[in-house]
Amino acid sequence: MRNSPAVVDRIERHDLLNAIGLAAILLAMALALLFGARALFRTVNDGIVSADTTTTAAVTTTEAEETTTTTEPTTTTATLRIPGEVTTRVGNGAQRGGIAGAGTSLLDDAGYVTLSAKNAPPTANSIIYYVETYEADAAQVARLLGVAETAIAPMPADPGIPQDDAHVIAILGRDTTVG
Repeated sequence: MRNSPAVVDRIERHDLLNAIGLAAILLAMALALLFGARALFRTVNDGIVSADTTTTAAVTTTEAEETTTTTEPTTTTATLRIPGEVTTRVGNGAQRGGIAGAGTSLLDDAGYVTLSAKNAPPTANSIIYYVETYEADAAQVARLLGVAETAIAPMPADPGIPQDDAHVIAILGRDTTVG
């Protein structure tokens, strides 16, 4: 049995509409992926902390009847490491189940090296601790976990949970939005 031209036209139009619809969906997905990647990279790049501290060293040279003073600036910059170079641990001080695990999963998904989640002493406010030179990384972890950057502090002798090899420890308190 042969198909009449009207049947073939209908099938071809239907296939064409399906192809256009599929192309539109793929384009929308590509744009969503592109904008999502841009937002992710913008978040990472915005997290780069560059604390430029300029100090001045004065060098004075005295020659017969001539005095020259030279000022040489020196700069110190705190840089953000890639997540895979930062070891983190999350503690649950919120007294709600699953908080430390949820925080650990967020950091793991962002590419951080994560140590096992731990229970921490109960606390109202979340805090992020960091070892020396990891302040910029602690600030990025704070952003990812929704912790205020004012709640970042150097690592104390006893952060309340085992530090092991962690560069950054997040103690999530009752104020946390994680989990």
